[in-house]
Amino acid sequence: MIRLIVAIAVLGLAMWLGPILVNHPGYVMIVVGGITIEATLINMVLLLAMLAGAWWCLWWVIKRLFHLPKISFSFLRSRQERRARQALKQGMLAYARQDYAMASQQFEIAYADSDWWSVKQTMAAYSALMAGDLMKANQRAAQLDPDEPDSWFVVADLLLRQQNAQAALAYLEPKVSQAAKALAKDGKLGRLYIDALRQTGQWQRLLEQVPLAIKQQWFNKAHWQQVRFQLYPFAVRGLLTQGLFDENAAYWSQLSAKERKSVAVSLGRVWALAEQGQPDQAEKQLLDVLALNDLRHAWAALRHIPLGRHVLALRKQLQHWLRDHPNQGHLYAMLAYCAQQEGELEQARMAWQKALQYQPDLAQQPLPDLA
Repeated sequence: MIRLIVAIAVLGLAMWLGPILVNHPGYVMIVVGGITIEATLINMVLLLAMLAGAWWCLWWVIKRLFHLPKISFSFLRSRQERRARQALKQGMLAYARQDYAMASQQFEIAYADSDWWSVKQTMAAYSALMAGDLMKANQRAAQLDPDEPDSWFVVADLLLRQQNAQAALAYLEPKVSQAAKALAKDGKLGRLYIDALRQTGQWQRLLEQVPLAIKQQWFNKAHWQQVRFQLYPFAVRGLLTQGLFDENAAYWSQLSAKERKSVAVSLGRVWALAEQGQPDQAEKQLLDVLALNDLRHAWAALRHIPLGRHVLALRKQLQHWLRDHPNQGHLYAMLAYCAQQEGELEQARMAWQKALQYQPDLAQQPLPDLA
């Protein structure tokens, strides 16, 4: 549509200027020494255009034949701009090697050049955060475009990284309602909102957002398999222990049957039973739903469930799986968990070291209170 409008405008301009130029072609005379060149204005413009085209074609052929480098006009830039570009390069390299203080300094210098300003501002904010200068990080984030969803993400993400989930949630709530299109196109803001709800323990509101998150694909299919174990066990356990869980409530009934019957939801029920003084019943339910393939994702919640000494049947199941999968790090982690629950701390430490040997990333989710 825009192209059609432009074409009509150009055609109209040509129809208006054409008769004028035909009736008044203009006159140009160039005298150099004893040489005189006379032509109409239109002919002179056409001649110059032809000469420019011929020169460009000649230069293109010469450049291809002799492999000449591109002509750089960097000498025309101001010294300040060149210094800013160099600072941007050095800042990115410093950030990559985790020298965040140096990165923060370099990004401050890079502001002298207005190109990629929002990117520099964002990198400066994260560099300051990683360098420990929280005030500067928040100031840089606040200077970003307040109407841009990418800016909202940076501000809220910085607040979450500062363990200020309440402030992040208060900031995000009005933004999420304004960014329906942005959420549908890119779920990163929605994922951040879910994380803020999780960190603040707003379990009911979190569950209300799950259908929208699934519908708009805030998480891809593989990621959701992991995320549901980070959400459902904690949400269901939190609501059950507070006496607020209601299977007839809208936040629960609007979930699909697949989600309501998932292993992640069952872990939340097991967790609540264990905390309510029914560890034997909790262990029985755990064994009914837990499969070997679930251990990797379920570990985030399993390590917190207080089964106490009621882990005999669970330990037997783990040892049975271990005979067929001797290199499964999460099986050793679960054996460490069982030993810890039974008070056998030395055995728990040995099993935990074995788990880290096969699955080093378990160090990011250690067993609580395993000194």
